[in-house]
Amino acid sequence: MAQFALTSRSEAIVFGLALALRLALFHLPALSNILADRVEISTPITGFKRRLFYPIISYPLLIKLLYILGDLAIGYMLLQITAIKDSESTKERKIHQYGNKIEEPGMNGLTVATLYLFNPFTIASCIGKSTILYSNVAVVSGIWMGMKRNKSLAMFSIALATYLSLYPAMLFIPVLLMLAREASDDNQKKTPGTFSAAFMGPSVSDLTPNLGLFWYFFIEMFDQFRPFFLVVFQIHVFIFAVPISIKLRKYPLFVSFLMCAIMGTFKGYPSVGDASLYLGLLPLSSEIFKYLRYTFLIINLFLYSSLLAPIFWYLWVYVGSGNANFFYAIGLVYGIGEIILMIDTTYAVSRRDFEALVPPDASDDKKSTGWDREVIQM
Repeated sequence: MAQFALTSRSEAIVFGLALALRLALFHLPALSNILADRVEISTPITGFKRRLFYPIISYPLLIKLLYILGDLAIGYMLLQITAIKDSESTKERKIHQYGNKIEEPGMNGLTVATLYLFNPFTIASCIGKSTILYSNVAVVSGIWMGMKRNKSLAMFSIALATYLSLYPAMLFIPVLLMLAREASDDNQKKTPGTFSAAFMGPSVSDLTPNLGLFWYFFIEMFDQFRPFFLVVFQIHVFIFAVPISIKLRKYPLFVSFLMCAIMGTFKGYPSVGDASLYLGLLPLSSEIFKYLRYTFLIINLFLYSSLLAPIFWYLWVYVGSGNANFFYAIGLVYGIGEIILMIDTTYAVSRRDFEALVPPDASDDKKSTGWDREVIQM
């Protein structure tokens, strides 16, 4: 009882601080306007100023509350997803002892929620009023409902996310994997082998510079070649969905993270709001962190690109001492960081699987990595 009270108090403190921080930052109108104008935060699809003539915009306080509540809702859902994962792992896991060492537990739900709520990318997207937040709410809601085995709400949430932004259609597969886990291990449901998506959804007709990898190509190429490369780039985003889901079908939460990372890297108009989503989902698979090899490099690439992107944009657009290559180059650095993150985390999952099948010698502490049991990740 005391532990429950302590946990509830900690959750109240974390969510209260997140609420207070956002309210304080919203009381700085200049900051909100600056962030709303940043191309790293507001894209032609998610920019708040492009919705200025909607009737609800007449109530600025309501708008701020909707953005704050959206962030808090995602934090709460991440907390609940972690709790479901932990409870199901304890209830249904198959443990094979490989010695006397025990794998350290993953992050608890409060830590996962805290990492999301106080992520600078999350805060910047909220204060900059990027509408990607509502797509993120639908995505996380779909994952949460999938973990709860609620078929109707899970499918509705992913469908809503797909309506708001085409790319979350890829998440139907990992959510179906979560729902299929409802069956017993001896009678596993097979993952549906068909998958379709409207590849031509985003037309990338607005060539406003962003953190993506496509806009520079479309600026440089002739108009008659754009439809072909548009199809190629959109297929490139969706083509990973099926093979990843087949290879990593035992880990639907990790597949969800990987799909969101692919979307955030290769979609037509990416923003830091996309990064806040997949970075928020990553701690749900925290048991793989000890197998990561390039953590320092990845963190530095994200920091490097986050600091230099505004500087290069200013040199190009306002000072005129640079050109488009400056900003596009730092966007490539950002993309490289995302790609290395995806590669390294996929390696970590594969390494963890390998050590579960071929465990290290538990008697040799120098060679052992600490893995001594196989736990089915929920």
